[in-house]
Amino acid sequence: MKNLTKRNSLDEIQLARAFAIIAVMVVHSSSSGVTSTEPDSLLFPIYNFLNIAGKLGTPTFIMLSSFVLFYNYYPRETSWDLMKRFYTKRLKYILIPYILFSAIYFVLKWYVYYDYPTIGAAFSRFVELTALGKAHPHLYFVFISVQLYILFPLLLIMFKKSPFLRKNAIWIGILLQWLWVILNKNYFHITLKGSISLSYLSFYFIGAYLGIYYNEIRAKMKDPLFKDKVIIPLFISYGAIVILYTGYMYLVRIGAFATVAPFLPDTVNSYLSEFTWAMHALIAGQVLFYLSHIANKKFTPRMKMIFMEIGATSFGIYLIHPLFLMLFRAIYDSGTPLIYHGWQILTFILIGICSWVVVRFTARYIPQYWIIFGKMPPMEKFPVKK
Repeated sequence: MKNLTKRNSLDEIQLARAFAIIAVMVVHSSSSGVTSTEPDSLLFPIYNFLNIAGKLGTPTFIMLSSFVLFYNYYPRETSWDLMKRFYTKRLKYILIPYILFSAIYFVLKWYVYYDYPTIGAAFSRFVELTALGKAHPHLYFVFISVQLYILFPLLLIMFKKSPFLRKNAIWIGILLQWLWVILNKNYFHITLKGSISLSYLSFYFIGAYLGIYYNEIRAKMKDPLFKDKVIIPLFISYGAIVILYTGYMYLVRIGAFATVAPFLPDTVNSYLSEFTWAMHALIAGQVLFYLSHIANKKFTPRMKMIFMEIGATSFGIYLIHPLFLMLFRAIYDSGTPLIYHGWQILTFILIGICSWVVVRFTARYIPQYWIIFGKMPPMEKFPVKK
């Protein structure tokens, strides 16, 4: 008999969310250093590495969202009432905050950067940007997540009915995503492909695979042979792809790739950017997923509580941290190299702390906080040494 009750939440997933949101903030806080630092500076390769290697955060969130959905819903009987509750929760806790923050970023940028001729023109532009997940660059993740929720009932039925799809989900997801990439490049020519869920099918499918077979995978992690057969090759693959991805983007950013490109096949030049991003994000997500299980065992109680809290508030931090990033960059955006680069590090720390304070303060003192930051668990008490 299939279990009809909701499964318990997993600490490992909250830890993975914490790692992912930290990676997101690393990417966003390092972007100014990448664009402002001279390519011949000794610090430019460091900025480039942080900015590119950190681009695992948002795809990992997409994978984790898929994991949680399939982990919770796959063992349960699919019914209209279940799907009704599913969509009601997502409408309340995801879509409403998304629309709210789309409005906040749109109005802020309207005030600072743009001048629309009429209120009607501004509203029309807001609707267009919100419908495409473009009111602010980082909001595409929420827009993609909404598409996942729309597709989820169909995907759930497909995975339940097809053992072949379940067992081969990883390579099928990669194949379908690349089929979309190739067709779009050669036939559809959709420029906003980053806002279309088809560009993230591999993350959806591997999240589904992990969610469906999680108990079996977790049991295998205890097998010493699992480390030799899976984990070591996974980390070697990650090392190779992160070197390729960061190295490729470094050459592009300093203008040197143009001298290399003529010696490469046209197919490589056409798809190298997409391949390095997609494979890096996919492999890095699996590494992060595994590390979250190691952290759950190795972290001290206090360290684990800190990262659990970051994971619990990660959605709210994701939504609001660009506001603080804009603020701190407005305060100081140039100066002597020592002060400027020191400010970049301090900015990363401050946007994390300030975002967490606002999110947790809102959750504690505003009863309907979910309208702003979605649903989150209560804050855990800090462990006290005895």
